[in-house]
Amino acid sequence: MRRMASPPSWHSTSASTLTDRSLPHPTTTTGDRTPPRVVDIDTGVVMVVTDLHGDLPLYERYRDIFLKLHRQGLAQTLIFAGDLIHSEGTGTADGSLEIILDLIELEAALNSRLVVLLGNHEMPHIYHVPLTKGRFVYTPQFEAVLGPHREAVLDFFRRRPFFARTAAGVTICHAGAFPEAGDPGSVDRLRVFSHARILSEIEEDLADVYRPALRTALEAASQMPYPELAHLYCGVDSIEDPRYDDYLIGVLAGFRDDFKLLWSALFSRNEHAGGMRTYKGQVRNLLTDLSRDYRPQRVLVTGHIGCHNGYRIVADGLQLRVASGAHAHPTTSAKYLLFDAGQTIGRTKDLLQGLASVFEE
Repeated sequence: MRRMASPPSWHSTSASTLTDRSLPHPTTTTGDRTPPRVVDIDTGVVMVVTDLHGDLPLYERYRDIFLKLHRQGLAQTLIFAGDLIHSEGTGTADGSLEIILDLIELEAALNSRLVVLLGNHEMPHIYHVPLTKGRFVYTPQFEAVLGPHREAVLDFFRRRPFFARTAAGVTICHAGAFPEAGDPGSVDRLRVFSHARILSEIEEDLADVYRPALRTALEAASQMPYPELAHLYCGVDSIEDPRYDDYLIGVLAGFRDDFKLLWSALFSRNEHAGGMRTYKGQVRNLLTDLSRDYRPQRVLVTGHIGCHNGYRIVADGLQLRVASGAHAHPTTSAKYLLFDAGQTIGRTKDLLQGLASVFEE
């Protein structure tokens, strides 16, 4: 029988304990409106957690373990590698909203000591794109509970970086490498990615005069009335709802080249797509692109895909996949990762000693 360790809540942490000199700093900005999509962490111990999928009790354990380590001077930066929302049916209630609201508060307290990367389950809500698995549709349930928190949550999603690089030579992202990695300019486009620009362009395309015709075209393509599409995929029930055309916005987003690039980066099936040999080349390309203007990046750390016993080495040792929650098989094998961002990591195996569990005998 296993139980979870339960350190104290973060609300008891004083501001003085959150002060240190080992802060990640942004490397790329495109003005005040576009946040950095790549952050660099030069010093201090980093704790990496992946794919919690709405498991609030598990999130609280990881959060509190980090804060305990931080107070003891044993960890300086906490990274959540995306997919914090949408329950995967772990037997607990879906705490997706509670997790995000807590992270908004935690970000205000920890500032740059907290890095939350964008995952493929958060991205669809920025663009109102339905996310499905078989016949199950994830997105409407989360949209339905946002209520007065909608704009704060969507703003939080829009501000997320995509990559965290470290002076140790370890890059953290959500999924891993993707087919466009290595294409000239692809990573540069992600560095300066602007959700606001894409959504603004779509709003310009959606002049009132065109909306009825576009809805009709979607009805013909899907063989379903637009009101049913809006209800099924966006949880919208009335034409008077200002979100009535959210589904239409999501469809139009899918035609934007930058949207397609980010979608590929976050939804990549990695080694399960083109085979391990092809994927290894993609990982090398991504690490090479992320090494420009910074220290050489040698190892990729991600979540996204399930792992037996909580972790897996892929791409001939170039990538460590960590499963901190629903993707760990069995669940009690879930792992988080600790490593020193200032000490060079030469190979993935050097990280294995930093794997740990919130479960104890």
